[in-house]
Parts: sequence; C-alpha cells; structure tokens
Amino acid sequence: MPKAEGFSLRRRLFIRLLGVLAVLTAGLFLFVSAYAQRAADAAFDRLLMASALSISDTVRVEDGRFSVDLPYSSLGILAQARRDRVFYRITAPDGELVTGYHDLPVTPAKAGVAGAAGSDSATRFENATFRGMPVRVAVLKRFAAQPELGGWVTIAVAQTREERGALARDILANAFLPIAFTVVAAGGLIWFGVRQALAPLGSLERMIRERQPHDFSPIAMPPPQEVSQLVQAINQLMARLKANLDTMQTFLADAAHQIRTPLASLRLQAELAIDEDDPDALHRIAQRVHRNAVEASQLTSQLLNHAMVIHRSEALKPEDVDLGALLEQVFQRARAVAGDTAIRLDIDRAAEPATVPGDAISLREALTNLLDNAVKYAGPSGPIDLTLTPRPNGRGLRVEIADRGPGVPDAEKRRVLERFGRGSSAAGVAGSGLGLAIVTSVVEAHGADLSLLDRPGGGLVARIDFPEAGGAAPSGGGAARALLPLLVLVALLWAPWAQAAQLFTYPAPGGERERLRIHSATDRQAIEPLVLDFQQLHPDVTVEYKDMDTADLYAEAVAVPAKGAPAKGSAETPDLLISSASDLQVKLVNDGHTQPHRSALTDALPDWANWRDEAFGFTFEPAVIAYNRDLLPDAQVPRTRPALIRLLRDDPARFGRRVATYDTATSGIGYLLAAHDALLFGQYWQLVAMMGNAQARLACCSGDILDMVERGEVLIAYNVLGSYARARAAAGAPIGIVVPEDYTLVISRVAVIPRTAPRPQLAGRFIDYLLSPRGQEVVADRSALYAISSGIKREASASGLRSSTAAPLHPIALSPALLVFLDRLKRERFLQQWQSAILLP
Repeated sequence: MPKAEGFSLRRRLFIRLLGVLAVLTAGLFLFVSAYAQRAADAAFDRLLMASALSISDTVRVEDGRFSVDLPYSSLGILAQARRDRVFYRITAPDGELVTGYHDLPVTPAKAGVAGAAGSDSATRFENATFRGMPVRVAVLKRFAAQPELGGWVTIAVAQTREERGALARDILANAFLPIAFTVVAAGGLIWFGVRQALAPLGSLERMIRERQPHDFSPIAMPPPQEVSQLVQAINQLMARLKANLDTMQTFLADAAHQIRTPLASLRLQAELAIDEDDPDALHRIAQRVHRNAVEASQLTSQLLNHAMVIHRSEALKPEDVDLGALLEQVFQRARAVAGDTAIRLDIDRAAEPATVPGDAISLREALTNLLDNAVKYAGPSGPIDLTLTPRPNGRGLRVEIADRGPGVPDAEKRRVLERFGRGSSAAGVAGSGLGLAIVTSVVEAHGADLSLLDRPGGGLVARIDFPEAGGAAPSGGGAARALLPLLVLVALLWAPWAQAAQLFTYPAPGGERERLRIHSATDRQAIEPLVLDFQQLHPDVTVEYKDMDTADLYAEAVAVPAKGAPAKGSAETPDLLISSASDLQVKLVNDGHTQPHRSALTDALPDWANWRDEAFGFTFEPAVIAYNRDLLPDAQVPRTRPALIRLLRDDPARFGRRVATYDTATSGIGYLLAAHDALLFGQYWQLVAMMGNAQARLACCSGDILDMVERGEVLIAYNVLGSYARARAAAGAPIGIVVPEDYTLVISRVAVIPRTAPRPQLAGRFIDYLLSPRGQEVVADRSALYAISSGIKREASASGLRSSTAAPLHPIALSPALLVFLDRLKRERFLQQWQSAILLP
C-alpha cells in the first residue's frame, strides 16, 4: 500500500486563492456563455420568425378548407444554416393537420393569447426535442376567414440547434479568450507570492518529516506565529499517543499473563491424560480440564467485554437510555439463572423519567456484571435488592445492588476495582477479577460515580450515581483506539463466530484457464453441489467461494470503487453476488451497483423473480415453522399463526425460553420476513408480543435456530427457511416442518453481477447454469434448496411445494417496493416497535 502523503500548506493556500479566482472566472464564464446563447438565439430566431411570417402570408381558405401555398423563400431563409434540419407544421383551428410534420411538438397557446390587443398575429418561441434532437420552434398564429369558415391557423417552424451552438461557441471563445489569459497570468503571480510567503515553513516541515518513529518529544523549534497553535496541538497529540501506547502495552502484558496460566494448566492436564489408563483418574483429569477450560473461557469473555466497553465509550455517540427498562432486562436475565437466590427489583416512581445519556449496551454489561457478582458471592444467603431511586440532592439517578454476601473489607475496596484485582472474600470462588474493572470503565465513561459500601446487617452495596441529564457528558477513554487491535486479535483467537466469512477454493478439474469469484450469503454445503456440477460443464474454471452474511455482503458491494478504478479486478473483487436478502440485492440494482445480463433463461423467469435483467432469483424457499418431534407431538404443533398465538398464550410456562426466531436487528432475512408478515398478517404484533412473553430466543441465522431445535433447547422455531430445515431433517435430526396454512412467505436467493466484476461474462454463464434445467435439477436434488423452475417436479421445487400444500404461497417479488423497508426511518421505527413488543432481555 503506498504511503499516504500529507497535504502541502503551500498548495492548499494556492488552491484556495486560485479557487476564489476560479469562482470569479466561472461567474464571468456563465455570464458570457448566457449572453452568447442569447445572441445566437436572437439571430436565428429572426430567421425562424421570418420563415413563419412568409408562410403565414400564404394561408388561405379555399373550397371550404384551409390551405397554404408554401413559398420557396420560407425554407430557403433557414437553408443558410447548412448544418441545421428544418421542420414545419401548419394546423387548422380545429387542430387538423393542414400540411407538414404531424408529430412536431407544439405546446397549445394559453387562452387569450391569440388575437390579443387587436393584433393580426401572435408569436412565441419554444425549446423542444423532436426525434431525439433538440430543436427551437417558432409558433405563429394567423387569422384566416371567408363567409362560411374562419379561425386561427397555427404555423410552427422548427430548426435544430447545431448552427446556434456553433455561433454561441464562437462568441464565447472570442469574448472569453482575454479573460482566460488574465486568469492564467494571475494564477502564476499567486503561486509565486505564496511560495515566497510560506518559505519559512520549509524548515518546520523538514523537522517533522525527519523525526524518528518512536520520538514523542515536543517540537522544540519556535514556530511562525500563524502555525503556533498547530505545533502546540501536535505536541499534545504526541503526549496522548504515548499515553495510549503505554496503556496498550500494559493491557497486553496483563492479558498474556492471565491467559497463559489456564492454558498451561490445560496442556499439563492433557499430557497427564495421555499416559493415564485408570478410568477414575481420567474422569478426575477431565473434570479439571473442564474447570480450567471454563475459567479460560470466562477470562477471555471478560477481556473481550472490557475492551468492548472501552471502545464503545469512545466510538458511539450518547443516546437517551431508559434505566428503568434496562434494569428490568437485567433483572429478568439474572432471575432466570440465579437458582435459589432471590432477587428483588424496586423502581421508585419518583425517578421517572429514568433516562441518562449514554450507551445502552455498555450500561447493560456493567449492571449485569454487578448483579452476577452479587449472585456469585452472596448465594442463597439472603435476597439481592436491585433499586433505582433519585439521588438525595434531586439531581440525577441512583442505582444500587445490595446483597448479603461476605462483603469487601475497606482496605481492599480500591484494589477490587482494578483489573485482575480480587478481594480475600473471593477465595475459593472462580472468577477473572475483571467484572468490577468493566463496571469502573463504563461508569467513568458515563460521568457517573461508583461506590462500594458496607450494607447494614452484613453484605455489600454497589452504588452508581448518575449525574443529572445535560450535566456531565459521557466521555470516552483515550485508550480505546489503542485497544481495538487487541480486541480484534483476541476475538479471532477465542471466538469461533469471528470466522463467519470463509474463503473456499474449488480448483479447475481440467486445469485453470478462468477463475470465477463468488461472494454469497448461502451455506457452502448448499452451494457446493452447484459449483462442482458447473465445473463438470466448464472444467477449466476455478471457483473461489466466500461465505458471508447478508449485511456484510451488501456493505462490501457498495464500498467497492467505481467501475474502471484501479482496484477493479483485484484479488477481492467478486464476479457474482448471491444473497437471500432480496431487498438488499434490489437496492444494489436500484443504486447502480450492478450490471445487466440477458439470455433466454433469464427471460423465462417469472416476472417477480427478474428485475431490470440485473437481479435474478433462482430458488423458491418457504419460511416455515420448525419443531422438535421428540418433545412436541405433531398434534400439538400449530398449523397457522393464530394457532401459534393461542398456543403461546394458553401455556406460557411450557414455552418459556423454548421458542426461537430471527433477531430482526441483526438478520437481514429475518427483517425481510418480519416486514412482510406485518403487511400480510393483521395479528402480527400480537404474535410478536406472545413470543416476547415467552422470552423467545433470538438468533442471526437459520443454522443457529435449528441447532437449538435439534438440541431440544427450544420446542418451536418461527419463520426459519424451509430449505435448511429440510436438510437437517434429511440428515436425521428430530426436526419437523410445518408450512403455515394461513399463508406462506417464499423467498428466492438472488444473484447479481457487480458493476465492477472483472469477468461479467463468466458470471453470466454461471447465472444461466443456475437457471438451466440441469442446474435446477441439482438445486432440487442435491443442494437442499428449492428449485424455482416450474419444469422441475421434485419435492424440493416450486411445483412440488404447490402440490404438497394448500397454503397460499406469497413469493417476495423483486421490485422497487422492497426499498420501502430499507428506508432508514422506517427501519428504525419498525425495529423499535419489534423490540418493544418482544421485550428483548
């Protein structure tokens, strides 16, 4: 990557001064250009009017009809302009064509114009387009009459604008040439003056450029007065950068020290297990391995959370956060995992409205850590009280979490707030020592105060005092940007989900001559049979397949440079994009990020599956209700959405935390299906509220939802893609599928060719393969998807689905109507209503 060059102050000043001169020049140019156009129009308009007048002189009423004897001179006048075309049209008072070009556009005159003020004619000029050419039209009204017939005849003469444009350019060039010369001379004088005025800055520039990379000392050279504040700001930046680097190095050392111990223990226990034959001893070793793995996992999670809250405190803008609703969410989550420990929530009505400026995710993390600590250390020794009240001075809010645990000695209260700091009362309790450090970081970022107090009668009170709204503004920690690379590194090492975007290469079986790059939001296992069969037809094509989620796929597509930019054809530029989020694919087409492809196969697609010959749907996948057959009898499975509402309403205890669906805030396909449900189903928000009462479990994608169904963690999953559910059932998972009988939404995976695709022809061949009878057979038989072609009669096809269910099928059509749901305000309002109804924990 080439090294970025800093801008030149000399060049910047020169450009600004030259910009002012350019604005003045542009103003003069526009004035002269307009004058030149007016002068050219005036000259040629006289010729047009002379032509129209000469025609009008020959208008007569003869034998009961209007006629004209077109004089030679009428068009001969205009023939002097040799590059122009000439058209004319004469119409009778009733609009009937007398002679000329019947389709020459003429705007009807306003009432009262013709014959006004005793004139024998009325004239006007118009600009129009005729047969793809810009023309200037002169329209003349002439009165003609005889005893039994009379009226105003319309005469229109038109002339193309080539000669007018040439004359206007000649006038502009002759008038503007002296101005252009003056501008060039002034530009040279400005450049010379700027160089002389800024010469003293050269030494300062060289000093900064020659600095060593690790030299953070202040600039000692006395700067010119005009840049003294800039030099002071650079010195302050160096000081802050040095402090951030020191913080990052300290964090790296702490993390490496803390993670090394459990990893070493894991390795030691594993080595012992290799040489151990006694089953009992192996069982004990396995227990120790599990304990160490849990500790390592908890420590890693806390490290990530700590880095996350530091980053969010600086990266996000503060928004109004409802502390009451936040505490309710934290309370509901903690109560579900607290076991025998009683938790009580008390929100003082006097504290309402309980809003503070800040970041809801960071605050939720801090409150969750405090409440988890109380449950962990207090246990069932007494109830835990979670309260929200106004501060005694009436300015701000106070949150307290009080337990009956062993408490923290006064001498240790400051130490437990530091990273990896633990008190003596924590002996024998697993923990990382990062929970209170996370709380401290969040509290400081929100301008609040954290106190650890002894609870009367025994126990500990963790108190957070928030300032009055509009008082202390939340401020981010200076180390956030320095810690961000560490956050990414640890996430890559410890979080498997960070590897979601994977690149797979299918080598050409006959030797590579071409390479097709596909970026897709489709599981590789589903698309792989199609890729391999395509290579049977094209053995010289290597296929690179990158599995992404729908949001990242769209963001990557709109972030690529314009067509023809140097980056086109780079190692990361895809030839084809495939996604189940049809709304995002339509937006790519609508915004000009794709290019067309047309063939007999694309023409054969249903109208709803082909938009502008740029977006092509090639599957027909229903959104279904999935359930665990081992835990939920078929007779109890709801067949319609109203039945699902009744089931959740009548038996809330049974289905608490046992229902799953998409998280519409993070899932593109989930949001698309939810938005269409809201349009089609009048009781949709009641359904969402029932799932909220059941504390529905949310996930980003069908695979995660079906994992929960297969493991028996949930009984029912709503709106999952039938293709994935059918594949799981075929593999032996105890998953049942219900196609909703009231109506069934159907989505299609959509393929588009990016505007910057290096090999659009090859991408078009792959689209044609997907739509071909052979490709559709593979879709229905081997890919676990549903074929869209009506010629495929298998179970996993549009025809098979229609024949196997009486449910009305509603395909989501590819059209600009989908853009409604991508509107920022509409999306925000929908998600807000959805989250409010489902009561996200």
